[in-house]
Amino acid sequence: MATLKEFNYWVAIAQAQAVRQTAYAAALTAYGFVAANYATYVTALVTADAAYKTALVTAANAQGISPNYDGGGAPVGASFSATILT
Repeated sequence: MATLKEFNYWVAIAQAQAVRQTAYAAALTAYGFVAANYATYVTALVTADAAYKTALVTAANAQGISPNYDGGGAPVGASFSATILT
């Protein structure tokens, strides 16, 4: 059973992930598979990932738990990051 702090953290993760996915979709639309737009596309993905990671740390700190806590399956960590493209 999760504590209230863990639950609140999971809610914040879900909200941050929704914002991140919206940014990904907007970046893909703007990219349009045009080679000249690729650098802007990658920059948008990396920026969205940075904002997501910042939101995770902020949410964890607000709940007084470790920013590395994954809640038993929440999408946290560098494995879900576009920074590998840079």
